[in-house]
Amino acid sequence: MQSGLMDDGTKMSLLGVWMALFTVFAARKFQQPIKDDIGDKSVFIFNALPEEEKKALLQRLEAPTEQKTE
Repeated sequence: MQSGLMDDGTKMSLLGVWMALFTVFAARKFQQPIKDDIGDKSVFIFNALPEEEKKALLQRLEAPTEQKTE
């Protein structure tokens, strides 16, 4: 189904640009260290905790912190 908004030459040009950019992205992923690729694993660690520990941790994190002024 064609909408008629672009001719075939324009579509092929845009597809070529997208393919080139995607190739650059994929090539750079191979050079990236694994630790940077994985990112923040704290969500997975939190989900692995038992329910009681999750609740205790959330209470500790949500508790207002007391600021000492001297």
